[in-house]
Amino acid sequence: MVWPVTLSLSIIAYPLSVVQRTAYCLADSLAIQIHSDSENLSLTIFPAQANLTLPAEQARVLVLQHLNDFALRDRINDETAGLREALVRAALTGCEIAP
Repeated sequence: MVWPVTLSLSIIAYPLSVVQRTAYCLADSLAIQIHSDSENLSLTIFPAQANLTLPAEQARVLVLQHLNDFALRDRINDETAGLREALVRAALTGCEIAP
């Protein structure tokens, strides 16, 4: 595989916010150009530095790992939002905040 690496992603599986966090996280080694339409995201991945020794296939795997990590974090965050709010309410019950 040669540079640039291109990935086509479903916007349902990988929301734009997940892709942007991945691009930010990997910005020191990879430059990721993001293009979106109504159903898909297209990523074009380049080395961020001319002397990058990371093979293109390894960069592809690295991007996919980060995408999956951030997508899973989002899903866990969504699924536990109600529990977190209940815990905060329970922790603050009886606390009085003086003006």
